[in-house]
Amino acid sequence: MPGSAAARLARLADGYLVTQLLHVCVALGVPDALAAGPRSADELAGEVGAVPGPLHRVLRGLAAEEVLDELPDGRFALTETGAWLRSGTPDSLRGAVTARAELYYEAAAGLLAAVRDGGTPFDAVHGRSFFEHLAAAPERLAAFRASMADRSAREAGAVVAAYDVTPFASVVDVGGGSGTLLRAIRERIPAADVVLFDQPGVVADSDLPAVGGDFFTAVPGGADAYVLSRVLHDWDDDDARRVLRTCRAAMRPDSVLLVVEAVLPGRAVDDPAAVRMDLHMLVLLHGRERTAAEYAALLDAAGLRLTRDVPTGAGVHVLEARPA
Repeated sequence: MPGSAAARLARLADGYLVTQLLHVCVALGVPDALAAGPRSADELAGEVGAVPGPLHRVLRGLAAEEVLDELPDGRFALTETGAWLRSGTPDSLRGAVTARAELYYEAAAGLLAAVRDGGTPFDAVHGRSFFEHLAAAPERLAAFRASMADRSAREAGAVVAAYDVTPFASVVDVGGGSGTLLRAIRERIPAADVVLFDQPGVVADSDLPAVGGDFFTAVPGGADAYVLSRVLHDWDDDDARRVLRTCRAAMRPDSVLLVVEAVLPGRAVDDPAAVRMDLHMLVLLHGRERTAAEYAALLDAAGLRLTRDVPTGAGVHVLEARPA
């Protein structure tokens, strides 16, 4: 049976275990402890504050998934995969693991009911929306922001490497959050006037030039370029069109809108990561990922036309749009 289709299916069904094994590993600080060299379960237990027996079993579970390497002498070491869980390293996936285990995990149990009856699994399981749930607990909000920061850092460099922003003298990052992408853009065009636009509480302490407001109502006008990065996928089609129309109203006839999003492939196997992101949206929020044709239709409804679709090395595309 090992290596068979049945074995693969059984392993997929055990995905719930893997999520929590990774969470335990990150929460205890095992990757950082192993960065100094291989350790036995007993040694690690003393360092990270755990019970040796259960920890040993968790470590072996991670070794079975090739996150850790179980050495002949019984000690454990980080593999190339496990190294992505270390803290303080570029592109770390620690935040993503924590968010999945602490925020997304329980909501996924509501998926069957949502597929049968409609609705959003997260809302049904927790009795409130995803962002209301985050706002009620600072530690949950911190876990989510850490996950987004890790992803934003990976994507920002890929975006400015794939799309030439140097012609722009002014840029407004609409719904730009902490400003990770806008900083990457400013590094490429230091003389440009940049504005981070988001809710007042989000941009209040930003070190970037910032304006607080509501992107359903109005955004700063007259810039060369407007950026919507990972914004539209949070919303259903009606609200996405509202955001796009607000941006269109602020744009000059020669302005450019850059929509940074995952783009769903024609067949799921062609981009599994984009499909998984769409499932995250199904479980957590009211939004969705879309195909390039679906984005083109949204843009058209807002008085914009899709002029370029530029893939990046981080799984997102830069969809360039101009006034129709």
